[in-house]
Amino acid sequence: MSTRKSEAGSNRIKRIPVKEPTWRRLHDLKEAGQSYDELLSVMILRERDYRDWKMIIGIDQAGRFVDFDPDEIMRDR
Repeated sequence: MSTRKSEAGSNRIKRIPVKEPTWRRLHDLKEAGQSYDELLSVMILRERDYRDWKMIIGIDQAGRFVDFDPDEIMRDR
């Protein structure tokens, strides 16, 4: 199966092979009427938020901060 996108873009259906125990756990997370695509989209957003949060916590714990002037940054645009 090709992974290239057609001109239609991202609306193509892709299949993701998963083992049955994984599918059952995924199914248990799905709400009534929710598609697997919707569930996975929500899970992706949560994972991105978690990774951002984890990065911020790491920066906070390391104590490496750089002062900046947001007005100066925006002036260059």
